[in-house]
Amino acid sequence: IRDLFAGVGVHVKHAGPTNAEGIAETTRLLGEVPSGLIFVNLVETDQVYGHRHDVAGFERALVEIDTAVATWLTLLRADDLLILTADHGVDPTAAHTDHTREYAPLLAMYAGCVGRRHDGLLADVGATMLAWITGRRAPALPGDPFV
Repeated sequence: IRDLFAGVGVHVKHAGPTNAEGIAETTRLLGEVPSGLIFVNLVETDQVYGHRHDVAGFERALVEIDTAVATWLTLLRADDLLILTADHGVDPTAAHTDHTREYAPLLAMYAGCVGRRHDGLLADVGATMLAWITGRRAPALPGDPFV
C-alpha cells in the first residue's frame, strides 16, 4: 500500500507480497491495533490470477479471502468499519489481460449494519472513510458516504 501512495500518509509498511501473508498480517493487526487505518492490498488476486487468466487460482484466492473475512468479522470492535473493495473489476475468462468492465465489489461491515445495496462511485469509499474517521464531510471532493 505504501508504494501505491508513494509513502505519503503511510506511516508503517508491513511486507506481504502474497495473499496469505497479507491476510495473516491483517488478522494479527486487527487483534493488536487499538485505532487507526489498516489498508491491505491482496495483490495476487489481481496480478497473479485475474489478469493471467488463472480461473482456478482466482477462485482459490476468493475462497481464501472469504475465509479470512469470517475471522476478521469476529475481531471487529464496536467502533470499527471493515470495507472490502477493489480498484476495478476483472474477468479472468476474458480473452485479454486488461481491465474488464465488471463492477468492483464493495462490502462494508460495522456495528449495527444491516445489509443493503450500494451502487455508488468508488469515490464513495474515500468519502465514507473520511466521515468515519473524522466525523466530517468534504463537499469539494467527489463521493458520498454510504454509512
